[in-house]
Amino acid sequence: MREKHVQFRMDFTLEIVSYDEKSGQAEFIVEPDPRRYERRTENGERYFFDRFDRLLFKEETLLEKMKQQLVGRPFSYQPQLIEDSEAYARSRREQIKAMLEGHQEPFVFSDKSEEFLESLSVDRHEFVIASIDVVGSTKLATTTEPTDYANFIHTILFELSELVPKFHGHVLKYTGDGIIAYFPAPSFIIMNDLALDCALSARLLVHEVLNPLMEERGYPPVDLRIGLDSGEAHVVNIGSPQTKRHKDIIGSVVSLAAKIQGLAKPGEVCLSETTVKNLYTNWRLVCIPLDVEPNWQYKGPDGEPYRVFKVKLGKE
Repeated sequence: MREKHVQFRMDFTLEIVSYDEKSGQAEFIVEPDPRRYERRTENGERYFFDRFDRLLFKEETLLEKMKQQLVGRPFSYQPQLIEDSEAYARSRREQIKAMLEGHQEPFVFSDKSEEFLESLSVDRHEFVIASIDVVGSTKLATTTEPTDYANFIHTILFELSELVPKFHGHVLKYTGDGIIAYFPAPSFIIMNDLALDCALSARLLVHEVLNPLMEERGYPPVDLRIGLDSGEAHVVNIGSPQTKRHKDIIGSVVSLAAKIQGLAKPGEVCLSETTVKNLYTNWRLVCIPLDVEPNWQYKGPDGEPYRVFKVKLGKE
């Protein structure tokens, strides 16, 4: 396998000094986040040491780079459209119950993903890819009536599809009992945070709402395995106009997200090192390395196995 370039972010704390509502311009004090960076002095020179990535930056180099990136440039701000994931999950309970019972809204064809990919002016773009697999669906298929199983698949895929846009993502495709979703730029940094937040919200929705309703109907619970990877990919037209033709995202980032998802145990969210390196400090504090099998073939830029992490949940 070819090596994969790994990007990473730097985290800073901001203190607003002034803000002009008419011009939209702000003045603020920026400092490297002390939870991540440690000030050091070596041989009379001052440095910042990155505790996460074990990197040492000269103070003037880091601050000059930060200045070049920030001064006079607009900010991309894309907050998720859900303020409280637990409250959102609770709000979906009655709709999920109705769908499990076979009540479906009238079908209206829509493909927001196709519209978005068509709108891109370039064929190469940055994405976070989320590969989400429903664990336990095969057992459900063999132990329930076909109609009940169809209602379940419709319900879980509907709910995942409703959730993804709340975090500025799109559903790329369905994989039978799962989905491939993507979270695009404008901000490579923000989209990593959004993708992880979406993954954890999907897990919460399944555990706290869907499974209790399944158990009420006498069905076994299900779970999710989720893999995330980040990077550039090509947006291309695939297929034939004689049968089916549509926009798709092609690149190692898509296949690696699926490979990483395959490493996850039921209930786990696993992430590539590229995704982790671009997460906000709060998220990085709950990501721990995952031991991969010796036959893991994918390499990072240092020639070592491309590292995978998992989100620490509960008492892990």
